[in-house]
Order: sequence, then C-alpha cells, then structure tokens
Amino acid sequence: MAVEIVREMLSRFEIKDPETAIKALKEVLQEIILFSLYQGGFFEFAAFYGGTALRILHGLDRFSEDLDFSLLSSAVSIDLNSFGLTVEKSLRDFEVEASFEAKQKISTGGIASAQIKTEPLTGIFSLAVPQVLSDVIKILPKNQTVKIKLEVDTGKARNFKDKITYHLFPIAFPLRTMTLSCLFSGKMHALLCRTWGTRVKGRDWYDCLWFVQKKAAINVPYLEDKLRHSGHWNSSHPLRKEDVIELYMEQVLTLDVESAKSDLYPFIYDKRYVDNWNRSLFESIAEKFVFEE
Repeated sequence: MAVEIVREMLSRFEIKDPETAIKALKEVLQEIILFSLYQGGFFEFAAFYGGTALRILHGLDRFSEDLDFSLLSSAVSIDLNSFGLTVEKSLRDFEVEASFEAKQKISTGGIASAQIKTEPLTGIFSLAVPQVLSDVIKILPKNQTVKIKLEVDTGKARNFKDKITYHLFPIAFPLRTMTLSCLFSGKMHALLCRTWGTRVKGRDWYDCLWFVQKKAAINVPYLEDKLRHSGHWNSSHPLRKEDVIELYMEQVLTLDVESAKSDLYPFIYDKRYVDNWNRSLFESIAEKFVFEE
C-alpha cells in the first residue's frame, strides 16, 4: 500500500536529472511530514503558510524548501520536540528513517525551528520510483541525505484569516492554512522587509507575480499588523492601499534584477520563465494589485 502511494506521489513530477529527483523526493517528504503534523494535532493551534504552502496547496510552479507555520494565538506556547516522535513514526511507516531535532531556543525574531534529516534513497523509495528515476538514483551518492526545515512564527502578528482545507497526499487529510489574501500579505511583507545583506530573494518577486496572475487580493490589516510588529510601519494612521503601493515601488527602484534571477534559478524548472524580468515589469504590476474589502 505505502509503495503504491509513494509511486503515485512521485509520478506527478517531471524528473530530468539528479537535481530534480532530489526536489521531487523532498516534496514527497514535505507532504508526509504535513500529514504527520495533522496526526499529532498540530493544526489545532497553527496555520500553514509561505512558499511551500503556495506550492503544495495552490500549485505554485516553483520548488520551495521549508515548511512555515504561524501560531493562531500569542497565548499558545509550542514545544516542537513534542511532535518529533510523531514525525519520525510517520516517515518510518514509509520505510524512511529520519531524525527530528528542534532548536532549544526561539530566535530573536520569534521563530521556533526544527530540522528533519532523512536518507530517502533507500527502502520504500527505491521500490516505488519509476525506472527513469531509479536510473537517476544510481548516480547519486549512496549517503545522500535530505534536510527539511520546519519553522513556526511565534510572534504577535495574529491578525490573519485562516481556513481548513484538505490535501490528498499521502492520503486525504485536513490542515489549517491562511487564506490566499493573507498568504499574499505575508509574501508582500517579506518582499518589503526581508534583509539578506546585499542578496535579493528572487523567490519573493516571483511569488508576487504569481499572486497578481491569480488576481489574489492583499489583506491590508494583516499586512499592517506584520509591518508594525517588524518595525517597518510606525505611522499614526492605518496602512492604506496607496501606502502599500508606495512601499512596494520603493523596493522596485532598488531591485537588482540579475541577482533576483540568480536566486530563483535553482527553484524553477525552466529559466525562460524569467527572460523578460526587468524593473519596468515589476513597476507595471503595481497597478494590478487588488485589495481585499
């Protein structure tokens, strides 16, 4: 039964080389981990968000690395170690040995994190993969490991809307996620405020384009809540639509497009997706922003 499930999950991916093979295996593991968190009751007090939520739940056409969550209430505390055994057992059910290690301290930014480290290229994965992927696996290092980071925002920005949805892999199960408008607000906050020194995170800009293409709305109250808590909006008046556009345009003016492309390349299947990227493109989409009423 488990072999058939994993085979079906892997069949959704176009495997071209060892790199795309690892990405496919990693996403399958992400889905199994989400299922294990559901089994442990995690979604009773946390919501799934971020790039991987967009990828898995909404079909974002790029790969995403981490599993990101936000607590529903500041009154809730979390001990990620309490979910370690559940995650390890679920992976073991698919004959994947894994270790779950949570950091003892929450970061200064209010992020609790854990890392799942596994060796997925043995056991059931070797049995489940189609022949083309088996050939790819043969040329990978025998000690190939996959690491998946799990992060939970324990900060005070709680003014988001959430909903229960169902994911169908590895079997149908419910999980809690932010609404699409709040996911857009979270991505806009990252785009406006993320600091990586001189490095640009092209994934933020790619995702912003994706939201606009989907005609998704921005939830301004949640964006304001996040901006105030991160210290990027201190005005006495509430955040307005025109303020969002102004802040966005300030980021466009300093955008290093080539650096953004370089950051994005490892996460997309076809580099032609970004052939026409330039500042004018990102300036133009500001007039297409939709705001939730």
